[in-house]
Amino acid sequence: MADNNITGDTNDDGNILFDFSTYEEFRTERLKINYENTLKLWYSLPSGLPTVDNRRVRRYSHREQRARKKKVMRFCAYYVLLKRTPYKKKVYAKGSQLWHDSLNLPSLRDGSIFDIYQSFNRLMNEFFDKAENYDSAVNKDELFKASRLVWYMFAFELQLNLPVVLTDSMFGYNMLYPYTDDLVDSNDISREAKKDFAHIFHERLLIGESNYNPKSHFNGVRTNVDQLQLSPSLKPFADRIGKIFDMVKFIENDWKRDDEHRGVYMSLATIHECQTKSTLQHARPDDNYAPTMATVEQISAEKGGASIIATGFLIEGRLTRAKMAYLEYLGFALQLLDDLQDVTEDLKNNHRTIFTQSIVEGQTLDASTARLIQFFNNLPPSVKFSEIDSTVSNKQNDLPMLEYIHTSMVMFMVVLVIEAAAQLQRHYSDEFYRELSARSPIRLKNHNKVRIEKRILSVVRRQWF
Repeated sequence: MADNNITGDTNDDGNILFDFSTYEEFRTERLKINYENTLKLWYSLPSGLPTVDNRRVRRYSHREQRARKKKVMRFCAYYVLLKRTPYKKKVYAKGSQLWHDSLNLPSLRDGSIFDIYQSFNRLMNEFFDKAENYDSAVNKDELFKASRLVWYMFAFELQLNLPVVLTDSMFGYNMLYPYTDDLVDSNDISREAKKDFAHIFHERLLIGESNYNPKSHFNGVRTNVDQLQLSPSLKPFADRIGKIFDMVKFIENDWKRDDEHRGVYMSLATIHECQTKSTLQHARPDDNYAPTMATVEQISAEKGGASIIATGFLIEGRLTRAKMAYLEYLGFALQLLDDLQDVTEDLKNNHRTIFTQSIVEGQTLDASTARLIQFFNNLPPSVKFSEIDSTVSNKQNDLPMLEYIHTSMVMFMVVLVIEAAAQLQRHYSDEFYRELSARSPIRLKNHNKVRIEKRILSVVRRQWF
């Protein structure tokens, strides 16, 4: 296991493993850590944007925004022309400077940013290639959503000073999302089928197959779904369930089901339980059911945190309490970003998140969006970064790699928050929207054309790094 680079303020949480013999104990203690590092912080934050002297989320003049847009366009043009020439390193350097300036980040003066870019490119392409080799019919939009978690797992590997590799368990976990979403969230699937699936999948994650062999290795050959013993309600979904069980086999390649790594499977059962619970976020006009804001907040915090603590377990096998606290915090933040990006779709589907619930209650998204930006800029009191040495970073740099990756990640997420808000102008007050526009590296009207995540994905798939 890597050295503990994230430490808690009390009780030496940086050295205490989060390890329990029963799932009930794991679940109970995990919920305590979740609340302390998600909703407790969320409720304490102001409902306005960070003050104007905040150096991370500062104001830009229209002149600065126009100048940055020109720099971005100029860089893209030079990159296309020079990426395979002897001048490519100079182009990379310009791109690195533009990235750091746009996100208000201190530069990595040791040049390691190029290694990070190339590692990211390699990891993402390995993921896409492996996914398409396993399932050539996989939905590309679903695959894009699944790839987001690969980004965060990549960042976590860097933070922990671990080798940047795509493991079988990383692949299996990320592919569970496109395969399970319909069975959990779709309104077209009967409640009976959802209930039956929730039961068998929980058992499959937490306990495993009855004939589990710790010495076996899954080679990626698709399961014969005719051999699955499914209830009548699930037989129409046998192909998808077969794929889901295959993804669990990929995870079992890396982490044997034993006492040392039981936390891996408890964390997976936790995220599945939270996904199942998230059906309570669906308003049902037919029987007059509508969740309260308190219910929505609780489910969002638990589900978001669970998705990221599972990534930590799949990368390390075991986690300290301090790392649990950090990942719970980060998971909630990323869940809220995802919810803001999905506001339009969620409104159509009567799915209530903190943002859609605010709209249904007749409020603007001013306060919830401002608080999300505040959340990205405030770590919980129980989490702090220790000074560390890293094989990737060194004393030339202003920040240790752990903190640099975290800061880069949250500032990039803030830009994505602003981009999502640009698509939802009618849900903001004019005053707030103007102020939010002033905090964007480029003007909000330009965000409608950029779509940053998909642009990055396009660059990665074309292997332009």
